[in-house]
Amino acid sequence: MSSEHQLQELENVFRQYFRKVASEWSKRLDGGITGPQSYILEVLELKGPQRVSDLAEELGITLPAVTGLSDKLIAAGYAERERSEQDRRIVFLKITEAGSNVVETLRDQRHRIMRKFYWGLSDEDIGHLIRIYRSILQNMESREME
Repeated sequence: MSSEHQLQELENVFRQYFRKVASEWSKRLDGGITGPQSYILEVLELKGPQRVSDLAEELGITLPAVTGLSDKLIAAGYAERERSEQDRRIVFLKITEAGSNVVETLRDQRHRIMRKFYWGLSDEDIGHLIRIYRSILQNMESREME
């Protein structure tokens, strides 16, 4: 099979894989939390309170988009706004206890999904996938610099 045919086949398989993954995520993730909302909550849990501008940069989306996502998280009780004590003009987004509980639930669900997707693969195969995905990510990062 030529290199061009292999890339076409890879594209087809990847597209099918991605659709199935997206479908499974949307069926399994509960609480009405979207992918970007869950990512915000995980960043807040890992790094502590964050400015909306920092979250926008981390997610690679606009400030208004993060504000909209944040508003929904606040309305659900998963996050809250907190003013800086040094400069009251600076507002941070902070995860709540309910938000931390959601993150834990999402992690459990994500682990179950991953076990389902990769069930039956050997440790060696999973190691190869990790190596391949890391190489792809490095390629993407190096191409961003060009």
